[in-house]
Amino acid sequence: MSKTIGTYQKTDGSSVTITEDHYKKMRKMTDEEVHEAALSDPDAQPLTEEQMKKFKRVHPLPKKKSQDE
Repeated sequence: MSKTIGTYQKTDGSSVTITEDHYKKMRKMTDEEVHEAALSDPDAQPLTEEQMKKFKRVHPLPKKKSQDE
């Protein structure tokens, strides 16, 4: 049995468990195949260009050095 990577809650209340096998299958897909799969899933709709323009790039804060260093 494949190792579980994560479990996600869908908008209808059901959940989906993603396994290593799912991930391996997805990694073999082309970008176009991934996009088409997203379009067919109401819970995974791609963002529009207008939505993407609203995002702001952020940079993570640098890690603080511990007192032991």
